[in-house]
Amino acid sequence: MLGDLVRGPGPEFGPAESGGPDGPGGERPDSERADGVGAAGEATGPYGGDQGTADDVDGPAAAAPARSRMARRRRALLAVAAASALVACGGLGAATMIKSPAERAAGTAPPHDTLLTAPAALRVLTRSTVTRGLVYPPTRYDVTPAAASADITRLYVSRLSVAAGDPVANGQQLAEVSGQPLFVLAGAVPAYRDIRPGTSGPDVTQLQTALAALGHDRGSDAEGTYGPGTARAVTAFYRALGYPAPTAGPTAQQAVDAAQQAVDADLQAVDALQARAAAPAAASPTATATAGADGAGTTVDGAGTAGQLDDARRKLADDRQALARAQEANGPVVPVGELVFLPVLPAAVTAVNASVGAPVPGPLLSLTSGALAVTGQLTPAQATGITPGMAVEILSEATGGTAKGVVHEVGSPTTVPPAGQVIAIGGGAGSPAPAGGAGNPDGGAPGSGPAAGGAQPGPAYLPLRIDPAEPLPAGFSGQNVRITVEREATAAPVLSVPVAAVYTEASGPAAVTRVDGAGRRITVPVTTGVDADGFVAVTPVDAAKLQPGDQVVVGR
Repeated sequence: MLGDLVRGPGPEFGPAESGGPDGPGGERPDSERADGVGAAGEATGPYGGDQGTADDVDGPAAAAPARSRMARRRRALLAVAAASALVACGGLGAATMIKSPAERAAGTAPPHDTLLTAPAALRVLTRSTVTRGLVYPPTRYDVTPAAASADITRLYVSRLSVAAGDPVANGQQLAEVSGQPLFVLAGAVPAYRDIRPGTSGPDVTQLQTALAALGHDRGSDAEGTYGPGTARAVTAFYRALGYPAPTAGPTAQQAVDAAQQAVDADLQAVDALQARAAAPAAASPTATATAGADGAGTTVDGAGTAGQLDDARRKLADDRQALARAQEANGPVVPVGELVFLPVLPAAVTAVNASVGAPVPGPLLSLTSGALAVTGQLTPAQATGITPGMAVEILSEATGGTAKGVVHEVGSPTTVPPAGQVIAIGGGAGSPAPAGGAGNPDGGAPGSGPAAGGAQPGPAYLPLRIDPAEPLPAGFSGQNVRITVEREATAAPVLSVPVAAVYTEASGPAAVTRVDGAGRRITVPVTTGVDADGFVAVTPVDAAKLQPGDQVVVGR
């Protein structure tokens, strides 16, 4: 027992004794192996009790410390590697910051002497003045419809025939207001009254001319007089628009009815007298005795009947003329509330201020006619030397388009922004209001025009009025454009260099420095001419040479 305790169980103390159960050099049975595990797989010790085995010592309980030691070794290795990398990077950075004396001297030395050059070239030089300007229609018409008859108590838009931007031609309908048409005709004088049969004047002449251009001739009517031929033309024009021609109203119709009754009575009188004159004489061939109610007799001879008949016929003729005049006065009328005369057509619609079904808010439409105008704004310094006839280029940055023109004049200083004339037409129309007129310092008619609502005066400027070579495109209207006035230009391309290339020698004359192909610098005396856009015309002096393409020094 004591020997077993000293020796301990298991084969670690040497081989089993000879003659043991295993025999010499033999193995133990499974039930008696040194690992102490019986056949049934239960752990047994030499004393018959449950004992810890070798696997219990070296197995899972021993594996965890081993793995922990391995993780510690890996972490240590990674830390060493990271520290090595950090030290290497720091050394590299320090190496870049450390410079030798030669390197420091090279870094602080001035740069090498270099030249900036530009080529001499042949150019047309134009000395110009650049400013801003505004393009606007010279005249704008604000059209306000008016009721054409007393039957119309409220004005509503019942139809719109045009939209903003549309062109407008002679005879074109613009809108329908409370069932009555609103149309435009060519004419220099705005409509100021109803044009009815029997009237005469320049407005009648405009009406006849405009209708004739549409194929409705005035017939035998005299120019400027509204007669039957003009009435037929008016009726045909309204029929082409799809409306009945308006008439003079109930008063004129009553005059026609009264004149017709007078003519009818005259006809009956003439008929009666004609019958009496044709009847056979009862008493004598020259007289007829009749008894009155009181028994007294009266005599009517043939001569008396003939005289009465002549009088009746004259009265009939007069009454027929009166009827004709009444009928003419009751003919087709052109109401001032339906007619818009414009001096230049075609025109353009610039604004429509209401929609169908809405009440008329005031000016329903705004129309412009005539070529667009352009006015630049010059400072006093810019205006010096600018004269009529100088060439002008107009550029619209918004559209990219350009146009040519010439200076018309340079006006007097003003603070009023450029704008055209605004004329109100129709209900509540007043007289024309030029932009900036005494009646409206804001530059337009009250409540209308580009300056409506108060285009406030700005800094003083001199207006530069320009005559475009061709009508400006419609897209220029309302644009703030760039205006370039060509003040002076060379007749042909001249040898020129950048202004920076010219300098003055100590002796006085101007010169440029030419650089040849080998890098040599040659001073070239020159005389200067027109300068524009950063270039100046130069002419070499004496035998000096400077050719297009030669490089000249402009800086260093």
